[in-house]
Amino acid sequence: MDLVTFEDFRLGETRVYGDYLIDEAELLAFSAAYDAQPFHLDAEAAKETILGGLAASGWQVCSALMRMMIDDWLGESSVLAGIGIEDNRWLAPVRAGDRLTAHTTTLEKSDLRSRPGAGIVKVRTSLRNQDGREVMTQTISNLFARRTPLAEPPASAARRSAPKAQDAAPPERIDDPAAAMPEDFARARVGAYAELGETLFTADVIRDYALKFDPAPFHVDEEAGEAHFLGAMSAAGLHTASCWMSHFIETRHRLGGGKLASRASPGFRDMLWRRPVLIGDRVAFSTQVIAKRETSKPGLGLITSHNRGVNQRGELVIEFVASIFAPVEPA
Repeated sequence: MDLVTFEDFRLGETRVYGDYLIDEAELLAFSAAYDAQPFHLDAEAAKETILGGLAASGWQVCSALMRMMIDDWLGESSVLAGIGIEDNRWLAPVRAGDRLTAHTTTLEKSDLRSRPGAGIVKVRTSLRNQDGREVMTQTISNLFARRTPLAEPPASAARRSAPKAQDAAPPERIDDPAAAMPEDFARARVGAYAELGETLFTADVIRDYALKFDPAPFHVDEEAGEAHFLGAMSAAGLHTASCWMSHFIETRHRLGGGKLASRASPGFRDMLWRRPVLIGDRVAFSTQVIAKRETSKPGLGLITSHNRGVNQRGELVIEFVASIFAPVEPA
């Protein structure tokens, strides 16, 4: 297969690919590592939840899509780095035994003033199960090398500066972890902030995730990472996001005195990978409530948070906005 470069993408073109099996053992292993909620781990407990049965973590579904892309076309492409996920929506539960197919459409292509040898490609993917039901949609942008660098970028070329994950000014920070990740809607407090914990990204930690879901050379091999323009082996962007989730769940569990109710999420938006996470980086994660509202779903409210990861040098490496459903009335 010819290398897929920036020039090869055609606006409106749709690729259909994949037959990804959601294996139950893998579902349980991923959930235990990154999203240890009852409806991802316990089939009996899951029956009484909003998902109606055992289901894969949404972060696993995102990771599965990345693996599908790598296997079908992205792994043979000139991709240099991921920029971010503009919008990701979890539309229906993904069960053990489901087989997933992806439909990926090219939405936009952007030249860069700062990199005449590369450009940004934005695609939207519809992920569907074996019954044709849409289970997830995702809009993502990646940086691809060109086959032939531009001699002179056009005046309309974009500067490589990602938009802010939060357009409005954040609310005043209130150090109140219990209100930042409450067990019910009423206890949520706009502005409530919580530090969640940190992950040390060793070579083994980076490689273990990447081999399963994003085996690009610069994620699995130290020499390939050193040869990459980032200069070192780096963690996959969705790996960093999944680590945030693991700390979020651990903190909720601790605040709940060892008890943890399952809380479903409709998705996230404006995920930006601000800086690469390299071998030896220690990333500290946090969350802050930025909005709350009641929904049309009886008895459920929606809590929206701004989430961040900062490395040991105080540099922002990831941020995104996420939402979670919570019961209006205390259990």
